Amino acid sequence: MKLTIIVSVLVIMTVSSVMSSTYFFGEQSKNSRLVFRDRVKYEAIPLKKRIKVYTYNGTLPIKAISCYDYQNSEASVNVTAGGVGYKYMELRLKSQRSYRLDYAIEIYSDS
Repeated sequence: MKLTIIVSVLVIMTVSSVMSSTYFFGEQSKNSRLVFRDRVKYEAIPLKKRIKVYTYNGTLPIKAISCYDYQNSEASVNVTAGGVGYKYMELRLKSQRSYRLDYAIEIYSDS
């Protein structure tokens, strides 16, 4: 019984750490292709959360947005304008306290 609880807790912790490092908005299909890739870095300040607003303006409607956190921290990403189905987007990236922001942002669209 104790072993089952320990294994369950470890699985939940592993899944939550993976989920916190990657954000994916939208849906990829076999026709989707990568149209834009960028790396966003914003240095840390001790005891402060870093907030960065990232914008993208394209020519094709966005099908999916992928945001990968290289820090594997508890940072958050929110779409604040546009996004899937639009030709533009605005992301709000917020770091964990005393951590830097280091994200790879990929945007997919149908060809």
